[in-house]
This record gives sequence, C-alpha cells and structure tokens, in this order.
Amino acid sequence: MNTGIVELPESVRRQARRAYAALYHRALPHAGPIAPERIEVAALNRAATWAEFQKVGLGLETVVIHREADGSGHTGKVLMNLPWQLLLEHRHVDTIVLKRGAPVPRGFRLLRDLVRNFHGIRRYAPDGTPLLRDGRPVYAFPDRDFVIIQAAGDQRPLPLSVRRHMAAVFPGKSETFKAIYGDGVLLHRGARVLHAPPGVRTDRLPPAFRKAVERVRREEVITTEDFIYMGPGVEVLLAGNTLHAFLAGERGAVYLEFSAPSMDEADRFTDPRVIR
Repeated sequence: MNTGIVELPESVRRQARRAYAALYHRALPHAGPIAPERIEVAALNRAATWAEFQKVGLGLETVVIHREADGSGHTGKVLMNLPWQLLLEHRHVDTIVLKRGAPVPRGFRLLRDLVRNFHGIRRYAPDGTPLLRDGRPVYAFPDRDFVIIQAAGDQRPLPLSVRRHMAAVFPGKSETFKAIYGDGVLLHRGARVLHAPPGVRTDRLPPAFRKAVERVRREEVITTEDFIYMGPGVEVLLAGNTLHAFLAGERGAVYLEFSAPSMDEADRFTDPRVIR
C-alpha cells in the first residue's frame, strides 16, 4: 500500500549534516564547530535522494525552546539552506487544546486533519531537542487525549461557548530573521523589513534569482506573490499566521531566528504532501 511516506536514507542524512556543518562554519567561524547530531535535517517528506534534498529541505540548529504551560516563552534557531535549496511555504497558526469530548467549533478543524502525521504537542528539553522515551516523542498534549484544533482558514477567535473546554492555547509564533551568510529570497504574504544595510535593496531581485524564483513558483506549491531579498544583515519580521518560504542563493543561506515558542509539529504547510 502506498502510504505517501518518502524516506530520506540515513546515508543522505549524514551527507546533509556534513554539508550543513560546513555551511555553519563558513557563516559562524568563531562560534566553534557544531556537532553533526545537533543539526536537524528536515526533508519535509519530499526527498528520497541527495539530489531531491538539495532542491527542497532545511537544516537547523535549535539553540533553545523555552515554553511554559500557558504557551509563553521564546525560541532561538540557526536556519540553513544549501545553494538554491527551498524551504517550502508554510505558516504558524494559533493552536488550541480542548479537553476530551469538546465539540469542534465552526470554522475550526482537528489538527490531525490539517497537518500530516500530527500526534500531539511535544515536550522539549531545555536545549531545544524533543524529549524521547524509548526512542519515541513525549507529548505534553497527546492527540488521543485532547481535542487539538486550528482555524481551517483565516485565524478567528474561539467562540465563547467553547472556551470553558479550553486546556491550553499556543499562539502561532511570530519570528524575526536576520540573514548572516550568503543570500536568499523570502517569498511571503505580510512580512516586514526591519533593517537593511546601506546599499542592500530588499525590493529588487538580483538577476541570478529571477529564473530560480520563476522555477519554484512553477514547480512547487507557492501561493504568495511578494518577496524580500535577504542579503547579509537584512532583518525581517513575520507575525503569526504569515505565509512564507525561503529560497537560498548560489552560496546557500544562513539565518538567525528569534521567535515566540516554536511548535514545528503544528506548522501548516501549503503543500499537502509535507510531513514536518
């Protein structure tokens, strides 16, 4: 039976970690070497070979995920894209946890119906790594024990009649990105430039990017029409629920991310094939 699951072989994961570690060292030469096992390789259920992964994927080091029971806290990450690699379009949506048996209000859907392979909201160690027990994730709110929902379309307030069933709310994270190496293009709907160094035009695509952007818009599930050129030093702000995708340039791209608490397992990708 075809499950639609695309496995990235472990040999390719090791190759990807080596490539990201080298990119990390070029971007942050004074930060010390990064242990390969610290690098998360996100193939997004889209790659079974090295060639496929070079087109779509992400490498990241999670520095910290601090998340309180009420959803407050913060996250810091180093995001890495290989040359011309694309992080697919997605957004971070408010996630609401209701007690078992609660009704799903109109305009909302169970998160397991919106996000492939969703099994619950995970627990994290202080260093940002997911907690595991016997090799399996530990969940703060398992999907089997709670009604976990997101708005089906645009974000909307939870009806007052349902709020008495609420166990927790995790706001869709807002993010600030700072480009520190290489360059890239942020494809987005609603992002805002906070800072650009003198001489860097965030509203213009360098010639090398024009065909690449046309290609990913043609070949991938990209619905946003706006872009920001992310040269070194450019800082952008994405509020929660902002659609965005990153395309790296010919040297790859490395970004620092500062955000509200991260919950990658609940990210909403536009491409329905994605498993995060």
